[in-house]
Amino acid sequence: MTEPTAFALSKHLSDLIGRKVSFSVTTASPESKIKQIYGIYTVLPYETAVLVKTDLPLLGSLAGVLVGLPDSAVKEHLAATPMDELMRDAMHEVLNVTSTVISKEGRPVFKRMVSDATLVDGAAGKLLVKPDHRSYFNVTVDGYQGGKFNVFSQFISR
Repeated sequence: MTEPTAFALSKHLSDLIGRKVSFSVTTASPESKIKQIYGIYTVLPYETAVLVKTDLPLLGSLAGVLVGLPDSAVKEHLAATPMDELMRDAMHEVLNVTSTVISKEGRPVFKRMVSDATLVDGAAGKLLVKPDHRSYFNVTVDGYQGGKFNVFSQFISR
């Protein structure tokens, strides 16, 4: 599978939210205490999995800008338990739209978002343990919180 590029992700998300979003390639880093969100995708027609693992504050920033919230309001919405519908729906939309740039082979289709690694099952769950491809990015969002954005994928056999 062809790995996503920092340029494509930066341009795509900057165009989506109307603010500068910068992705830079990095290496794997130790697990942090920052809450993670997992986006689970199936790549058609290959029926392989792609998994996005991202920091909640980063995904919240992208979603918050999308719906017109200032950074301070994004932090408040993310602290709410359970997460409010506005933020949850906007995060789903960001992950859904991101599907077009996380793989250059096939058509990734966003299936679901979870906030607990134990809920990542099937082929996507295997990617958490041993991905065939890994892409690690540091992300900044102009005027908002940034964070880590990781893409794990399977080999595509044709």
